[in-house]
Amino acid sequence: MRRVWLLALRDLRLEVRDRLGVLSALAFLFVNLFVMALALGPEEGALRRAAPGVLWVALAFLSTLLATRAFGRETEEGTLDDLLLVPGSKEWVYFGKLLFQLLVLLPLALLALFGAAGFFHVPLERGGALFLTLALGSLGYASVATFYAGLLSRLRGREVLLPLLLFSLVVPVVLASVRATAGVAEGLPLGEVAPWWQLLLVFDLVYVTASALLFPLVMEG
Repeated sequence: MRRVWLLALRDLRLEVRDRLGVLSALAFLFVNLFVMALALGPEEGALRRAAPGVLWVALAFLSTLLATRAFGRETEEGTLDDLLLVPGSKEWVYFGKLLFQLLVLLPLALLALFGAAGFFHVPLERGGALFLTLALGSLGYASVATFYAGLLSRLRGREVLLPLLLFSLVVPVVLASVRATAGVAEGLPLGEVAPWWQLLLVFDLVYVTASALLFPLVMEG
């Protein structure tokens, strides 16, 4: 756990120090939301119905970008092999990168939620339920993105290959996240939204466990 936290905090410190990365990610989110709001027109009902899908598409691309940056930095500086040479199991590298991604992604996702409230008239009265959906969906998506980013880290053109391999596998997570977000935003009883949360939790457990077990094999192979 100490290694996991040290790696995550080191990457977070580098990301904050390189302000361009965080600012570009934030700009990407709000430009995406703004353009889609303009494209859908001024009708409040249409904007509100489209908000969950637009929000999760933006977060999916953002998570992919963060995962690519996390391992791209190691590859460019030649430090990935140093991490893998540390004695002991290699799962800590995966969990460190995953934790870093969540530390950046969740605050940006919360800002994106406020942006969606402004551009798409999404009500925030049930903010706790919306944040729970963001957390569960982000974990499921980031767990697979981190695994594939590590798998492709030494390949040229990894920025192109990662979305192609990733999106087909995480479609269930994105769909469940969109449905849960829509249910909360529409004011459905939480009992009707809970099955989507349970489904997301199952995906999270399966994806995190499988990725952590396979990560050492693919990195050493």
